[in-house]
Amino acid sequence: MATMFVKSDIRKVSIALEKVFCHDVYLELGKAGVVHLARSTDSSHDTMMDAGIKEEETRCSEILSGIEYLLQALSIEPVESIVLEKIRNTVRDNEYVSNTRKKIERVQRLRSRIQEAVGFITERRAHLEALNRMSINPGTIKEARLITTVFGVVENTDWEAPVQEGFTLARTGNYVFGAALPADLSRMNTFLKGHGFIDKSEGLIEASAESLIFRENTLRHRLEVLDRYLNGLRDGESLTLVTLYSIYTGYDEVLKALKMSLFSSRAMFITGWIDIRDRKRLFSILQELCGDKFIALIAEKRDPDAPVRLINMRFLNPFELLVKAMGMPANSEIDPTPLTAVTFVLMFGLMFGDLGQGLVLALVGMILRAIAKKKGEYREGLGQIGGILVFCGLSAALCGVLYGSIFSNEHIIPALWFHPIEHTMRLFSITILMGALFIVSGLCVNVYNNLMNSNYTEALLGKKSLAVLILYTAIVLFAVRYSRTAENPSLWETSVFILLPLAFFSLRGVLGPILFDDHKPHSSTEYIIETTVEILEIGLSMLANTISFIRVGAFALSHAGLSIVTYTLAGIIDPEMKSVGAIIAIVMGNIFIIGFEGFVCGIQSVRLEYYEFFSKFFKGDGVAFTPFTLKARTSEV
Repeated sequence: MATMFVKSDIRKVSIALEKVFCHDVYLELGKAGVVHLARSTDSSHDTMMDAGIKEEETRCSEILSGIEYLLQALSIEPVESIVLEKIRNTVRDNEYVSNTRKKIERVQRLRSRIQEAVGFITERRAHLEALNRMSINPGTIKEARLITTVFGVVENTDWEAPVQEGFTLARTGNYVFGAALPADLSRMNTFLKGHGFIDKSEGLIEASAESLIFRENTLRHRLEVLDRYLNGLRDGESLTLVTLYSIYTGYDEVLKALKMSLFSSRAMFITGWIDIRDRKRLFSILQELCGDKFIALIAEKRDPDAPVRLINMRFLNPFELLVKAMGMPANSEIDPTPLTAVTFVLMFGLMFGDLGQGLVLALVGMILRAIAKKKGEYREGLGQIGGILVFCGLSAALCGVLYGSIFSNEHIIPALWFHPIEHTMRLFSITILMGALFIVSGLCVNVYNNLMNSNYTEALLGKKSLAVLILYTAIVLFAVRYSRTAENPSLWETSVFILLPLAFFSLRGVLGPILFDDHKPHSSTEYIIETTVEILEIGLSMLANTISFIRVGAFALSHAGLSIVTYTLAGIIDPEMKSVGAIIAIVMGNIFIIGFEGFVCGIQSVRLEYYEFFSKFFKGDGVAFTPFTLKARTSEV
């Protein structure tokens, strides 16, 4: 079982091996997914990169682009996963892709010409049919000598042929035939142009409809032959092309990884990080591929700049999503995931307290988890959201038992604690105290983080230090005691728990350099003004942060108010609440509350988590541990 608050032990690793093994090693590292690669910081990295890698990268890019063209041309869906195979022969594969592409391009060019010819014949058939409807023989038009004829289409058909204008027009649909003596030709052309005339006279051919149909059928038969050829090509080459695409997609990833390495004339050097738990696995891979011809050095100590991998218990994994949304915890701070799980779930439950609605939310979360499991996203994305919903729903159900609320009804089960709407001030007091406890927890974590990093001044005397922690905790406890007993803090309590921590904070610029070799302030005047402002800022921010948690109680009241509205509407429909209309109103009201209030309570929980809790200790400037990984599928070729 993983220890809470502790991250994986990530160590720096340096590997040297013979260059001949480079492809095989990276392929196996991609399968294993154990090394987070680091780019060399050497300024001459690009010049030191092996020229053969650059050449392979160019060839791989050409092959991939060619395969993508073939897949698109043959309407073949590529497989997203990768075939983890060694590259057999890039020259041969490139030749295969190039030859297949030439075949398809020839077929497509021929197909394009045939389609163009079919389009030409189709248009001519339409012209011939139009002339036939107008009882005009195309052969007669060609033989005319004393008159000039035109034929074409017009955009505007809302007109009548003019009478006694020296020319004659016949029209069917958009097609127009005109005849005029040479002297009247210009007037006819002017009239036709005014109606959007497009001349088609040049396209008239002396051919029968039967001959045009025969030619069109012949051409369409040729198109069918070409389509059958392409279908056969797709059926015959589909598996090969898909497999090649998957292989070269993986090979392209390997080449990108190789670019992060350094090369000499015979050797290759890999730098990165590894989870110490995968040490044996890494050495086993190298031993199997390289024998004894490699050197692998793993750092003896943890690297503070190493990437971070969170290791939490399975039920805490969904809440890593909330943490990572603010940033990855650095090695200089603890993993706040366990604290996030407790605080987030507790706040949501208090705001959304209802047994029935909470169980519905939990059920929705389980459904999302099941969907994510089918998609292979059980531990990320949708699966994490589903996990958060499950825990939040169960928390809401538990608080619903405490509030005595089930599906917005507060009269079916007794309240084990109290009804929020009847004890408003008590609810607000509890939520404010809860917020104070969260703030105290955040300050404790900040003190621990700074002590862990030997930053003693910030841990003991800073704005979120032990001094401020004692001061804030004392004020909260004194306020609670006064509200219950009306007892003011004594002189010694005020001196020890308020004035002394305040004095330590105010003198941090003096005590820091004396005790911890910290930097001295530039000037006393500047230091006094800065300290005064910071004291005011700390006081106001702590007060605002604490009071901000009152919104937990406010949304609990909002939830109860919506429940009252739901049953009030149902009561208006039917005072006995037994009719279909009343039941529908109750069901729809509960659905609305689950959707709307659940969404709002989730947003408010996130806001309080980030701005009031995380702000006390969390930096989130770490880098996620992302090992070089190739997603594999089994090759069938």
